[in-house]
Amino acid sequence: MAKKGLSIPVIADYENTGSVVNYSNAQVFENAVEYSVSIETTEDNNLRADNKIKETDKGRFQSGELTLSTADLGAESSKRILGIKEVERSVGSKKVTELVYDDDAKAPFLGFGIIEEHQIDNVDKYRAVALTKIVFNVPEEACTTREEEIEWQVPEITATIYQSDQVDESYKHPWKFEAWLDTEEEAKAYLLAVFGSQGE
Repeated sequence: MAKKGLSIPVIADYENTGSVVNYSNAQVFENAVEYSVSIETTEDNNLRADNKIKETDKGRFQSGELTLSTADLGAESSKRILGIKEVERSVGSKKVTELVYDDDAKAPFLGFGIIEEHQIDNVDKYRAVALTKIVFNVPEEACTTREEEIEWQVPEITATIYQSDQVDESYKHPWKFEAWLDTEEEAKAYLLAVFGSQGE
């Protein structure tokens, strides 16, 4: 099995009332270039008896970080994922819309999904990964001047991963779902369904 590609990030608004979680406004988000997820867990808690480990309480999810690179990170996407506002500024006779990072900025909780393309025994499979509750962080700024040959520079943004508040007969504070599908369209439909939408 080998990974071949990455596509179709999806975001959705997250809200909860106690242990009941709802997603809304699911949409495809920018164009994926690269992503990674790192997870921190608590340490295993071992009970020792007769000079050996008798019982173990395995480490549990503590927190995580998503790192995402996209082909671009436009104004509309930045507004939505970072909770920043727009203000109009007069520049001569023109009005220019600026994005404002200030004390009012508050990044919202979101659901996030993405699709990995795998090849297994010469057959393509699509792994849809859904992170149940994240908050994006303000991205770092970096850019280099253009050379004779263009070296593409893509934005990178990180997000903190949390456990969902969802608790019911099937789920107990999940932080990730995944499903393996036969086509990319099926994987996209799965992510949209997870995040409360049945279509585009």
